[in-house]
Amino acid sequence: MGGSKSHDTVRVDAHQPLCETDVVAFFDSLRDRGSIEQMFEFLPDVSFYIKDRQCRWMACNAWATQSLNYRDRAEILGATEFDFFPRQIAEKIYEDDQRVMATGVRLLNRIEVITSESGHLVWVSTNKVPLFDRGGKVVGLMGITRRISASTELPAGFQSFRAAINYIQDRLGAKIRIDDLAALSNLSTSRFRRRFRMLFHLSPREFILRTRLQTAARRLSTTRDPIIYIALDCGFSNQSYFTAQFRAFFGTSASASSRRRRSRRRRLTRRSSNRDGVSRRGLD
Repeated sequence: MGGSKSHDTVRVDAHQPLCETDVVAFFDSLRDRGSIEQMFEFLPDVSFYIKDRQCRWMACNAWATQSLNYRDRAEILGATEFDFFPRQIAEKIYEDDQRVMATGVRLLNRIEVITSESGHLVWVSTNKVPLFDRGGKVVGLMGITRRISASTELPAGFQSFRAAINYIQDRLGAKIRIDDLAALSNLSTSRFRRRFRMLFHLSPREFILRTRLQTAARRLSTTRDPIIYIALDCGFSNQSYFTAQFRAFFGTSASASSRRRRSRRRRLTRRSSNRDGVSRRGLD
């Protein structure tokens, strides 16, 4: 009456706690469980991945693909860390993954400095949780590795090493003195060495060498620059010393590593192209 309009109202009941079966039923009702992992496609600087019990990559987002220097995630699926990283690093990741799956204990907020896809040092935080099947058996894990801001997100214990890490990055091709790194961290040299090893599980000298080798390895796999140029740019005084250190760390020669990485990339790219071709023919 009098021009008044009626409006439909939505009745919201008071909050009632849900039991676990209600939550399970909700997710089971979703198609593909809602494809929740798709949300990670919209998060920059976050690598998302799912691995099976054998630590094979079963799913990942675009950022994870890019961070490993691949163009198509189909090139990654079924691979393990041993296909991406030198054995020393791959073994450490494998041990962490197996520990999470064997114990069911989550790995939370591990802070590390890694070499990025562009060869720069970046700070990251890693979290991993076990995945269970419907019977409660661990069948894999899910994890994220997120780049963090050194200026705002580093825990207090790591803050004093920011300047030293930046210095290593900026002077990777030059001589780096541990005394200078200690001074940048406002620590004595002996205390700097102890605290650095405690936090990074490497001595400062081992960290510098590993960073140089990983940076060189990325250039070997993505460019055709002569080995001697790469060695000198990464702080090695001569090619023979570089090749000896490279073999000791990666378990193979620099030239063989470069050929194998390019060969694997070509093989996986062909496999991806063949799969796409089959899919297109199925649509014809």
